[in-house]
Amino acid sequence: MKSQFTIIVLLLLSIVTTTKVLAQTGSETSTQEPFTVLAQKLSTKLIQGIENLNSAPKVEREALAQHIVNSELIPHLDLRFSSLKVLGKHVRHLDQQQMTEFTGLIENQLIKMYAKVLIEYQDSEIALHTLQINKGRKFAEAAIQINRASQSDAQLILKFRQSETGQWRMYDVVSRQVSQLSVKRESLVLKISEVGFKQLNQELRLKKQNQI
Repeated sequence: MKSQFTIIVLLLLSIVTTTKVLAQTGSETSTQEPFTVLAQKLSTKLIQGIENLNSAPKVEREALAQHIVNSELIPHLDLRFSSLKVLGKHVRHLDQQQMTEFTGLIENQLIKMYAKVLIEYQDSEIALHTLQINKGRKFAEAAIQINRASQSDAQLILKFRQSETGQWRMYDVVSRQVSQLSVKRESLVLKISEVGFKQLNQELRLKKQNQI
């Protein structure tokens, strides 16, 4: 009787374990969507976001742009890799705690930076003309060709990196042929040279607190 009870318990445990494994596998698979699918989805969301900015009251556009970036881009952002790109050679002088704090603080800066990019295209008739895909071994780009009324056409380029698990994540935006991470790197590297990394983190922390 005891042996039958033991067998039943083991079978139930096996079923529960298998269900958890399948659920986890399914979750991992769903996040590893093909690059072309992810690029098309994000591009469409950005175009829709810019259209929403056009119809929003001017005083609300900055907050709306930050909301669009936070809800649509940040979930797909490789924050750690972006941080490494921003810091460049200075990352060699940081300990793990400093790097972790900087990665958390820089997210707020990136949200504001990418929001400004969206606002640059406001008050224009914008349409997704083509989506050009350039996929390498571990890196890829999606170039959105934007037609603007009474202005020269422009490209908004999303840059991606593939993780070790095969997941594609965005790490930079190129607007008007300028890498936004390069712009941020120039300003922060100059700040590090002037006041040091510890003071930089303190200033970023204060900026984030003052916005809450």
